[in-house]
Amino acid sequence: MSHFSLRPAVESDARQIRDLIHRVGINPMDLNWRHFVVVEDADSQFMGCAQLKPHKDGSLELASLAVQEEFRKQGVARALIEHLLARSPRPLFLMCQPALVPFYEKFGFRAIGLKAMPPYFRKISRLIKVLVAFNRDAGPAIMRLE
Repeated sequence: MSHFSLRPAVESDARQIRDLIHRVGINPMDLNWRHFVVVEDADSQFMGCAQLKPHKDGSLELASLAVQEEFRKQGVARALIEHLLARSPRPLFLMCQPALVPFYEKFGFRAIGLKAMPPYFRKISRLIKVLVAFNRDAGPAIMRLE
């Protein structure tokens, strides 16, 4: 198991954050480095990142969780989530692939329906449903932690 540490992102992390988010194929919107926490190993190598993303409707999202492929299955994602949960007000929301719902349930998140979503997530959910209307996939799951 690797030894690593977490720290608030600094401006010089912005490019690595953006590059990793694009490489893993998750939402590249609103990647403000000021909202991120990064993980690095003992040699200061960038391992992964996540953010608490504020939305205009006042909701807060655990977002942009990404770990470099060579550092997966070493507890990096769990460390990021636990770190951010300890510093986050509630409720806290997240958007994930349906296959990841059981993973996030371990942290207390629960999938919610459209009526329970704040305006930002209702808008995104409706937009995604239109975009995937001809696809069998239902789109991402929206989850909430009280």
